[in-house]
Amino acid sequence: MIMSRLLVAAIVLAVIVYTVLLSSLAGTYLPSRGGNFALEITVLILALISFFVSFLSIKQTWYDVNTAYTDRELIIGKLKRILAFFSLGLNIINIILIFAYVLIVVI
Repeated sequence: MIMSRLLVAAIVLAVIVYTVLLSSLAGTYLPSRGGNFALEITVLILALISFFVSFLSIKQTWYDVNTAYTDRELIIGKLKRILAFFSLGLNIINIILIFAYVLIVVI
């Protein structure tokens, strides 16, 4: 049960950060020059938290699959593992967007 909440939190955080970063690069969400520094730091901290939550959910899914007793638990664990790796992939894209944000908007 805890794993499901952790995985949902990882995916939700990754999607929120992805949306904010894309919209900030498009100039629609965060101010482009001389903007709100606290908001920019908040987005970067949220991205870091999202990245670490994704790692924790991958670790937990690995444990769940390795300790599965029934075929149903094994299949559900593998599906959760796929979702956790999707979240990690989205966070890797977020890191690339953070570098783009820093290079384009902040500097």
